Amino acid sequence: MWNMEQFRKELAEIVNLDSSSENLQDIAVIGRMLANRLRDEGYLVETFDEDTRIEARTHSEKDFDVMFVGHMDTVFPKGTAAERPYREEGNLAYGPGVADMKAGLILAIHLAQRLREERPELRICFAFNSDEEIGSGRSKTWLQGLAKHTRYAFVFEPGRLNNGFVRSRKGGADLEVSFQGIAAHAGVAPEKGANALVEMARWITELTALQDFDAGTSITAGIASGGTAVNVVAEHAQVKLDIRFKNPGEIERIRETVSRLQQNPVVSGVSAGVVFKDVVMPMNPSEVTEHLMQKMNQAASGLGQSICWIDTGGVSDANHIASLGVPTLCGCGPVGNDMHSSGEYLELDTIEKRLELMYRLIVQL
Repeated sequence: MWNMEQFRKELAEIVNLDSSSENLQDIAVIGRMLANRLRDEGYLVETFDEDTRIEARTHSEKDFDVMFVGHMDTVFPKGTAAERPYREEGNLAYGPGVADMKAGLILAIHLAQRLREERPELRICFAFNSDEEIGSGRSKTWLQGLAKHTRYAFVFEPGRLNNGFVRSRKGGADLEVSFQGIAAHAGVAPEKGANALVEMARWITELTALQDFDAGTSITAGIASGGTAVNVVAEHAQVKLDIRFKNPGEIERIRETVSRLQQNPVVSGVSAGVVFKDVVMPMNPSEVTEHLMQKMNQAASGLGQSICWIDTGGVSDANHIASLGVPTLCGCGPVGNDMHSSGEYLELDTIEKRLELMYRLIVQL
């Protein structure tokens, strides 16, 4: 029913093409390859941003039934594919992006092939982008625009160990704060200075105190710098913080604290500039999504498969779509592990299982 030999051939081909998020020329090579294939198979295809985004539909209608989402970019720099190309060892396949998420792209296309043969009335839309690994800044609006017209969305990020799917993802944001103080000689006239490092330390302490691990909120000061010499009152400082949250209201609580700190510096003479970047809302299952998960459980049981559902702090394009209220399942690709590392691998025997399970679910919708 499923052509696994062809699947693995296509997977090897795409894994052996570099596609760093920062190298759009390389991603365009993959974009054109996939777009041409979909055109040849009869899809209505549009490409954007010089072939680095693909939108392909089975029907011309504005609305559709299912949306298959994937990203063509990886975290690996140019040259990685040549250094460690696709290879198979027993049941495992290795290579840059083999699981995250080049196998998911191929799986989505093979899945749609069978769905079109047996359910030609089903309206399918593919949305493949080029910047998921760096927050989907170029494609978020486009993805959400499409998502408003679908009944269900399936994101083909790698499945998790033990045949796992992703039930929820935390929201996230990057917070960058730059401090401007007044330099002075630390021995001769320290009273003339305004120490940016001291003000920064206060921010780090107070923001970190907002963490609530039980509620799924974490605030991590990842990078901090400042000052020029040990005998100089620090004129400049900067801190970058990673924020993760499960409850959408938490980001507003954090913003309120940031505003208070900015308006009320402890160190007179120090000002703070604030930039919130890449704010992504959490993916929490709605009642409709919970019903979709139940259907998935039933489909798996009917196939004799055991699946599990996990919660993760990582962000994906599923966050952007689910935040609109669209029933969304993530981790729909074959099972992989050790993503973003040189040891990233794919479990080959999960490809056919995932194809069959996703097919069984979708035909019942």
